[in-house]
Amino acid sequence: MIRLDTTVYVSAFDAGWEGHESATYKVMETPHGPLYRGFRRMFDALLGEAEQTI
Repeated sequence: MIRLDTTVYVSAFDAGWEGHESATYKVMETPHGPLYRGFRRMFDALLGEAEQTI
């Protein structure tokens, strides 16, 4: 998952295929779209619990 301002790019892969063969989806905010808000909440939660290692 990559977030650039208000656009989120998501991708996933499994043991059945390599990462470079996986599709990447562009998820943009829409007035009534829960998908973007869900990914944004998940991303914010990951950042909130992240620990800086450098």
